Amino acid sequence: MGRNECQVYVDRDSTTSYVGDAFVSVPVSRDIVEAVATQYHVEAESLARALREVRSTSVINVATLFTGFDPLPVGRSDDGLLYLLAEADGCWDTVAEGIGLTRDGQDAVAAAHDRQVRTEVGDSEVRDGGGFVVSCSEFPTDAIGDIVAVVDKTRLTNRQATTWVLSQYVSGSDAIARILSVPESIIQSELATVNQTTRRSAAETRTLNVPGPLTRLKPSPQASTWMGLDWSRWFDLRDWRTLREELPRRPGLYRVRHSELPGLMYVGESGSEGGIRQRVGLGLSAGVNESDRQTGDKHGAARPLQQITESAGGTMEVSVTTPPIASNRRHRRAIEATLVAICRRELGWTPMVQLNRKPTEHVRNSHTGMCRELIHTAEWSSYAVPSWQPWRDVTDQDWLGLDWTERRPLSERDMIDSSGVHAFRLWRVEETGERWSRTVQEMGTTGSISSRLFQLQSEYGEDVHFSIVALNGLSSDTQRRSRELSEVRYDLIGAHYLSTGTPPEAQF
Repeated sequence: MGRNECQVYVDRDSTTSYVGDAFVSVPVSRDIVEAVATQYHVEAESLARALREVRSTSVINVATLFTGFDPLPVGRSDDGLLYLLAEADGCWDTVAEGIGLTRDGQDAVAAAHDRQVRTEVGDSEVRDGGGFVVSCSEFPTDAIGDIVAVVDKTRLTNRQATTWVLSQYVSGSDAIARILSVPESIIQSELATVNQTTRRSAAETRTLNVPGPLTRLKPSPQASTWMGLDWSRWFDLRDWRTLREELPRRPGLYRVRHSELPGLMYVGESGSEGGIRQRVGLGLSAGVNESDRQTGDKHGAARPLQQITESAGGTMEVSVTTPPIASNRRHRRAIEATLVAICRRELGWTPMVQLNRKPTEHVRNSHTGMCRELIHTAEWSSYAVPSWQPWRDVTDQDWLGLDWTERRPLSERDMIDSSGVHAFRLWRVEETGERWSRTVQEMGTTGSISSRLFQLQSEYGEDVHFSIVALNGLSSDTQRRSRELSEVRYDLIGAHYLSTGTPPEAQF
């Protein structure tokens, strides 16, 4: 090093304390490292080593920036490097102290990070804050453009916008917390703030369109606040006297669990004149209560539920909820579909006696290992659960992780492969609408997509757009295949309702 060259490290000897290629694992391109090294009169290999050490420290990383600052994601590399802009210059002082950088070395390292980010962003996207390059391999690349758009259109902080957009790409606050390496409580707090903000501001509501009444912050099917609903305590399903005294006479939804099994046995809804009390207290309870045979079996799920307790022991318990919106038939049935879909997503199988299932017919008639066999039966008898990534944009070509065809107007319905069984969705294209406000006109499944699309064209006209996806791995058994198609419809309608707050326009 010449007398006119500056040092990166305080200790001159530290610049030669490594072997091998100095540019391996450096988060900044070699061209930028060499250019910055020339600008600050330091050795390029010494600067490269410092950048590599910065990458491995606990200071400049996703957790630090998203916990203590307000970074804006602006890009991501193919090898899992996330590019952020943030007002976090103080971080470089801590880094310099930790790895022994000189003032020139600190400035060069910061400049290299900033130049790498600016190079990725481009002049048109230059924003306030310095550039930071961090490792974050799970961050969805497609989410970055949405984050920038939400920040531009709303008053949300960068972190709030990032958290909300990520919630549209992955399922659950725990998954977002894992991506950003921050406590889940922070994610839940930020999402709650977004919900509150949208209630106060029409601009935020139009942009984010956070629907109600459901929320994904409580995804556990047995929780008292599952999906944001106010569920009652759990009642013994055989205690018909208490059920008939305490259950409300209002429209609502109910869920049944077994005391020894995970997940749910059944999810249902009722809009009858007697409401939940009639459907559960007089119908379902009567069918599983040995002492109340005179009322007969008034619910299709009662006998299968009773057979499970006869075979595996334990008790069946029921919990109900009666949100005001349940008085609307379409919304009530859409919520039911959403609850089934979320139960499938969280556990990997459909509630055990949903869709007229009789799981005890497929297990040995013995208490030994019965619960394990019932779970196994629920798994193999349920149609594959989609990945739900992404799920928020109901007209996206990759919606729910499925391989939908590109959208076409119904006038081009003859251009698609019509062999096999398909799910379909149909929507009106409104180019001026916000991305998150799009809803589907109709969705469903069919074994004859050509005939179905012809019928839809006759009903809606040729300008309405459609997209389809082939359903593979369906059972050859007619009854089981019918259940599988119903499970697909639960997934589609449930995800649509959770995303938009409304059922598809022609559904129910």
